[in-house]
Amino acid sequence: MKADTKDLATLLNMQHIDMELIRARKKLAELPQRAQILEIRTKKQAVEEKQAKIAAMKKEADLAVARIKDEDGRLAARQAETQEKIDGSRGDYRSVEALTKDLGGIAKRRTTLEEDLSEANAKLVQISEVQSQITDALEKIVKQENVYVASFQKEGGGLGSGIASAEKKRSELAAALPADLLVEYEKIASRSGGIALARLVNGSCSVCRAAITEGKLLQVQAEAPLSTCPACKRMLVVGE
Repeated sequence: MKADTKDLATLLNMQHIDMELIRARKKLAELPQRAQILEIRTKKQAVEEKQAKIAAMKKEADLAVARIKDEDGRLAARQAETQEKIDGSRGDYRSVEALTKDLGGIAKRRTTLEEDLSEANAKLVQISEVQSQITDALEKIVKQENVYVASFQKEGGGLGSGIASAEKKRSELAAALPADLLVEYEKIASRSGGIALARLVNGSCSVCRAAITEGKLLQVQAEAPLSTCPACKRMLVVGE
């Protein structure tokens, strides 16, 4: 594999950066705040769903109270009107009897509505209490979420900045390599977990640790300063 000393230095620098990037990306991916944020947001979603359901229940309870009050208001107006007719009947006993019966029915219905209203208001109070509890719980969850996010942004932001800086430096190094050498490096890195470069150390590959047989060793040394490991097929730096 053809490479001069300048290319070799560039490859070694790139390999160093690639190893740093692997470590930094792994650390970023494994930050505990990620799991904490995911967990708190799952909890938040569940509470928000409960909040939506209780809001719908409160809306229905409000409508029920409004319907009862509306009917009672109409009955109260009928009650007053009927009483006026009774008062103005002037001895029309049949009319008074019918109106009195109607008045009794109205009164009975209003009594039922009063009970219904009391029950509906009690339900509304209960729903409002639960709604308040859910709101308080959600506020606590949001505060905790903000703590986790701030912590992640602080620690993850530093890692992200370092990754961006390393990627920029890597791009500069890549641009300085011959195109065919860069393609080969990237291909090997892609299939080898990001580690494309190894060194010949005491007749063995520094990465896969495979010992290179005498015949292959002579060939590798003849291709110095850059050869290929016969075992793992990584680029093999030969010599200092």
